[in-house]
Amino acid sequence: MTSLEQSRSVRSLLSGGLFARLWWASVISSTGDWITILATISLGNDIAGGQGVLVAVFSRILPGLVFGGLVGVLTDRVDRRKLIAIADLGRALIVPTLIFASNLPILVVVTVASEFLSLLGQSPRTAIVPRLVSRASLVNANSLILAATFGTIPIGAAFNWILTALPRIPAPFISVETAPFALAFLLDSVTFVISGLIIMTLPRLRTRTAQALADDEEGAPSPRQDFVAGALFLWRNRSVRRVIVGMTASIFGGGVIVAVGSEFVADVLSASTTGFFAVVTALGVGASIGIGSVSLYGTRLTRRDVAFASATTLAGFGLIAASLTTTVFGASGWVFVFGIGAGIGYVMGLTHLHEKVSDELRGRVFGALFGLIRIGIFGSMLVAVPYQTALATSGVEGPTRVVMFSGGVVIVVTGLATMWGLRHFLRRLKVVPGTKDLLAEATRAVRGDGDVSTGEDAKE
Repeated sequence: MTSLEQSRSVRSLLSGGLFARLWWASVISSTGDWITILATISLGNDIAGGQGVLVAVFSRILPGLVFGGLVGVLTDRVDRRKLIAIADLGRALIVPTLIFASNLPILVVVTVASEFLSLLGQSPRTAIVPRLVSRASLVNANSLILAATFGTIPIGAAFNWILTALPRIPAPFISVETAPFALAFLLDSVTFVISGLIIMTLPRLRTRTAQALADDEEGAPSPRQDFVAGALFLWRNRSVRRVIVGMTASIFGGGVIVAVGSEFVADVLSASTTGFFAVVTALGVGASIGIGSVSLYGTRLTRRDVAFASATTLAGFGLIAASLTTTVFGASGWVFVFGIGAGIGYVMGLTHLHEKVSDELRGRVFGALFGLIRIGIFGSMLVAVPYQTALATSGVEGPTRVVMFSGGVVIVVTGLATMWGLRHFLRRLKVVPGTKDLLAEATRAVRGDGDVSTGEDAKE
């Protein structure tokens, strides 16, 4: 498929139909998600400083740690359309109660409930994509979903900044701590209502198990049997398992940018907030280009796992190089490279899972993935700051640089470890010394040309 045909395919996905509805609902609800995340972290800081931020972050880790398996089982046993709608409309009711979260216990309870519903909706939202598009359009569809999920970060941040700058809502029941965020929480609730209503226009999206349960058929598996079957699948399927582990570890390593990025720019690069904005912008632009390039050329990369491993390694080297720079321009350039690798890797990872996992198991697989990803990104934020403090206390020069460097190392090791898991496939390629021949064979590996679907890969 040519790049022009790919571009037309992207436009056709958004021009109408079931996937277009899912995408617009994702854009709207993701905007609401980021408004809530940024507002609750700020609220935690206002209530209890750094401790409040850690509490707010940990509250978002807990649901993934405890309920990831349960959400996966539900996704495969219940109409997925209903789960997404329940998640959105449930958050529309819960989020406004953050207006009353004037202390950490209330903030924790509401955040945990909201994050559980977010997890409940995310797994079925991703699992239904292959039901709404053709196999040939999966890469484009995942690129668009990823753009909806992460491309709304600046939109959520802008709304959050504007709403907190507006005059406070005059009400006796709103505390001083939550008053700056009241409008943000209310707008967030509206985004979830709109998203939920759009999702309800989709048809039923049941698996065979969910249909059997709805028809009260005998012999349908129990929730425990479903959970065990999902766990065994993840344990035995190396191809799926290494991509899930790789995505989780990469998110953990990349999370240091969120945790210490602003301090790195201020302490190491001696730049102002404008410098940090330049670095973040470079990350966003790089990720957008990575996602866009995959959308245009991704159907040629039939070996999704090799492309995932290669892109992950590229992202890790980009972060390592950024940590070693001394200027905003240099850091922005290498973070741009990191963004390209991260964008390509995430799309290729999701597409690989969509293609390798049957519809009956997708809920459990994506439930595990998103639970682990939440643990990875928020866990990174919890670990990075104490790690930086420990380095500073022990007298290490440039502790923030070391934290950034360490995050890059984690990602590079992840990419190389994933590639090592594919060594049986790679050994079947006859790589000849010489730059041109090596480049040709590497391209052939990523694109999956030739007879490579035997032996180790066939078992997976």
